[in-house]
Amino acid sequence: MPLPSRTAALLIFFPAFCGAAAAAGDDMPPVVYPVIAKAVADRAELVPAGWHVEAEASGDLNGDRRPDLALVLQSDISDVSFNGEPTVGPRMLVVGFASRKGLAPVVSHHRLIPRRDNAYVQDVFDAENGALSIDRGQLSVTLQFFATAGGWDIFTKIYRFAWNGSAFQLVGFDYDYGHRATGITRHWIADYKAGTLIFTTGRFSKDAPESTKKSKLPGRRRITLEQVGDGMAFDPFDK
Repeated sequence: MPLPSRTAALLIFFPAFCGAAAAAGDDMPPVVYPVIAKAVADRAELVPAGWHVEAEASGDLNGDRRPDLALVLQSDISDVSFNGEPTVGPRMLVVGFASRKGLAPVVSHHRLIPRRDNAYVQDVFDAENGALSIDRGQLSVTLQFFATAGGWDIFTKIYRFAWNGSAFQLVGFDYDYGHRATGITRHWIADYKAGTLIFTTGRFSKDAPESTKKSKLPGRRRITLEQVGDGMAFDPFDK
């Protein structure tokens, strides 16, 4: 959908490859993702055979003051890159709400964190540096892009979701982009609750931004986790 004219100039620097870069998995062998039970007694029952917990976070996500649980599960079987090199196993995002009898999983999602099919692009999910977190009732997932060959672009995408009673809804999107050759930086902060978009430009060599603009958030305001799909291919301004 074309951007409204009043925002087109502001978003002109949004990288065209954002919707395609690292959209891994489209041409890779299919994966049979295990079915997670609708209710389990404990955390261990959320982890199917042949998978392991790569990252986890706990906190109240539905307002009942009980510690809910979010896990990123990874397959023990590694994917293989386009040139035959082993990479990392496919992932699943699983969220369980705490109940008196254990956990009641409400999310079992395997598209947000795409599979790695390029050995020259670093892993998009960095579990050791807080890529999964729960804070103030929101679930946060951070993805990153850095190519060791074939491109100068680097970026980080942070997704923040809140439970709306039936699904996890996107409430915040932070996209921080830089170009290693030119030193140019671009930063978008989308607030879906307030309906605002803050866009800043700058350079790696400068601490302060060169310009900052605030505008009405274009596109749809209500986007669920399922509608985001591949987190590296998602373009919030094309909804």
